[in-house]
Amino acid sequence: MMDKNHFANMARQKMMRDMASAREDFGERQGGGKKGSGFFGPLKRPDGSVSTEISIGVNIDGKEREIPLIVPGLSAAELKYLLNNDPDDDDFMDRMPETIINKAVDHAASRIKQNKSPFALEGERFKVPKD
Repeated sequence: MMDKNHFANMARQKMMRDMASAREDFGERQGGGKKGSGFFGPLKRPDGSVSTEISIGVNIDGKEREIPLIVPGLSAAELKYLLNNDPDDDDFMDRMPETIINKAVDHAASRIKQNKSPFALEGERFKVPKD
């Protein structure tokens, strides 16, 4: 017969496997460096792939910086736009609601003023916005 400790050990092992798989390789940022798992973790796109950051280059305080578009404060509709449209399409930025860029720039500027990266740090997670 299996005791409670056995089930607790099994649960811990599963959690460790899940944590290891969460450290996936999400590729490289255009400005260099590895992409992280983002503020919301990996988010599924309609084609089955995932997005974690979707970064753009912007000028903040006179310095060109790479920042994520997928940030806390987005509405569900704004996040849906980012996940349902291909960032590699020529008109991706032209069709993007201005509110997305404004929220991303404001979020990045706030973090930079706190001497933080504009990108999510390890273990930093927020709830995904819902409709």
